[in-house]
Amino acid sequence: MVPHHKTYLLVFLIFLVFSPRWQNIFAQESKSREAQKVFMRIEEGINTGAVDKFSNYFSAKNYFSFNGGTTGYYSANQSYYVIKDFLSIYQTISFKLTNIVTDTATPFASGNLRYNNKGIRGNAIVFISLQLIDNNWRISQITIN
Repeated sequence: MVPHHKTYLLVFLIFLVFSPRWQNIFAQESKSREAQKVFMRIEEGINTGAVDKFSNYFSAKNYFSFNGGTTGYYSANQSYYVIKDFLSIYQTISFKLTNIVTDTATPFASGNLRYNNKGIRGNAIVFISLQLIDNNWRISQITIN
């Protein structure tokens, strides 16, 4: 037989876990982890030049601003080719997201891209933001300057 104080403690813990407040906290942590995964896929894709590693995270309308003049809103399909073309010109030497913030309604990350363009090495700062669309994280903006 379980002593009464242990029973009360068990009931209290069950109440906490199933309360709307705690469920909301768990949901927020889950969304934060999902956003983190999206950023890691983007980092991996840019490092390897494989846009397909993160192209399924494009939204219907993505904003890009790249050094070299590419600026504007692009559909998901156009976004794939715009980034693919950019990475073929500015071939990645290394890319690392150094600042990732996922505990917000619009997660964002920034980092440093080292690239080779026709034998000349350069650096650029990359900024990426996400938005929640139909309960899934989607890329809303990528800026490379």
